[in-house]
Amino acid sequence: MVEFYKKLAIVGEVGAGKTQLINTISEISPFATEEKSSVAIGKEYTTVGIDYGRLSIEENMALGLFGLPGQKRYSFLWDMVKENLWGLLVLVKYNKDYKIEAFENIINHFKPQETGIPLIIGLSHCDQVHNSNTDVLTAFLELSLSNFGLEDTPIMSVDPREAESCLMLLQLFNHLNDDLLYFEGYR
Repeated sequence: MVEFYKKLAIVGEVGAGKTQLINTISEISPFATEEKSSVAIGKEYTTVGIDYGRLSIEENMALGLFGLPGQKRYSFLWDMVKENLWGLLVLVKYNKDYKIEAFENIINHFKPQETGIPLIIGLSHCDQVHNSNTDVLTAFLELSLSNFGLEDTPIMSVDPREAESCLMLLQLFNHLNDDLLYFEGYR
């Protein structure tokens, strides 16, 4: 029986890998809210609500995985899960034309600099990109984070298709939270 429940919000732009990350590490069949896109977004389906998965951490503890669309028009969904978060993961899809406004809207809404919610930025879609290209995006994100007083926020590459990559993010959240949680495969 689960006595302790923690929440991780996973927010990001279309195609950043939110649904995939949840599908990769959830121990239950995830609840997905993907629908066929009515506009050209580079993929056939897009999340239109809250995706949900769960991961048991210990016998009496579980982590709820809440995948949220990154567009500001979905901020009412952000409000539904932002209280008592264990962590906020913002997935940023590598893109040469990345628009920082959506990222800043997320930071403004969740206010991790005020609430103390541990924040990690996960760079996705970097597996086929040269490091110097991701360095430019990382510098761009670091500048934006410093404007919020979040200069020490970890930014790391993640492959939402690989469990080990996803679990490394959870281990980093674990460290930032000073919790002593053990994720499968990392005991």
